[in-house]
Amino acid sequence: MSNENVLLRKLQQGDTGAFITLYNQYHPSLYKYVLHFVNIPDLAEDILQEVFVKIWEIRERINPELSFSGYLYRITRNLVFKLLKKIVADENLRTQAMRELHRQTEDADSRLQWKQYESLLREAVAQLPPQRQRIFRLCREESKSYEEVAMELGISRNTVKEHMVLAMKSIRFFFYNHADGGLTLLLFSALVLGSSNSR
Repeated sequence: MSNENVLLRKLQQGDTGAFITLYNQYHPSLYKYVLHFVNIPDLAEDILQEVFVKIWEIRERINPELSFSGYLYRITRNLVFKLLKKIVADENLRTQAMRELHRQTEDADSRLQWKQYESLLREAVAQLPPQRQRIFRLCREESKSYEEVAMELGISRNTVKEHMVLAMKSIRFFFYNHADGGLTLLLFSALVLGSSNSR
């Protein structure tokens, strides 16, 4: 029986020492993983606290025979995506995210990150179908509203909105598979702020 297996069995029984050992063991790698998506330390810590609170709450249901690390990362990933969606809906979180990103762009490494973001965004947009790509560019690059784009292209506002929703979904998926560091948060912040101006 592995050491981790023993710790998990103790955790099931409510052993706080085992819980703290597992926390200390996984916190560093999970923290780096969260920062890959959310490049704001305070938010990353909030997510990790929520992860481990959840682990404690469901400790009796954890199966020591299954991969605990895989389980941890799955919970963490779900909470990260939940937070990113919350940033979309919460103006205060968006403001906090943008303030942190502006602060970070003051150094050379962050300026390089912005260039990487712009390059990846161009790649992602280029992979969209022609009509969707055109609508995305009109809304984002020319800052036109959905109504203005609908009139220009002779289509309904709902069609424009549908294309934008699908475009952002495709672009986010592209970033999840290709982005490093805080690029995904840059994407969310830029797209969300642009989206709020286009509705």
